[in-house]
Amino acid sequence: MKALYKSVNEKTTEIEVSSAVADLLADFEREEKNAERNERRHNNASIDAMYEETGWEPTDTTVDIESDYIAKEKEESLLTAVARLSEKQQRLIRLYYYEEKTFREISKIMNVHFSCVQRQLETIHKKLKKLLEKKF
Repeated sequence: MKALYKSVNEKTTEIEVSSAVADLLADFEREEKNAERNERRHNNASIDAMYEETGWEPTDTTVDIESDYIAKEKEESLLTAVARLSEKQQRLIRLYYYEEKTFREISKIMNVHFSCVQRQLETIHKKLKKLLEKKF
């Protein structure tokens, strides 16, 4: 059997070898290709290098750009609507939603009756709903 031999000076020569040696050379070549592929699989190669080599571009299927954009837009609208509330109403929102205080804790902090906190939150929700309906 004939095999290609590459010398140190990069000169390629075809030489006659036994079938056992040819099989061994083929195994070496296969192992080398597998090692290169495994190296790429284990992220030792950069994405840019993979793109240059194969034209493959990664796509992140876990990210929904449209949904993220809509959620961000809604959040910005909510923050704008909250900014239009009075300072007292904003404080109540911060205590209840961000600091996760109970109605009783808020009533002590704001020095109002317990039931008043619940009614004020209901009023705030209605006001925010109206402000946000205008937006969407």
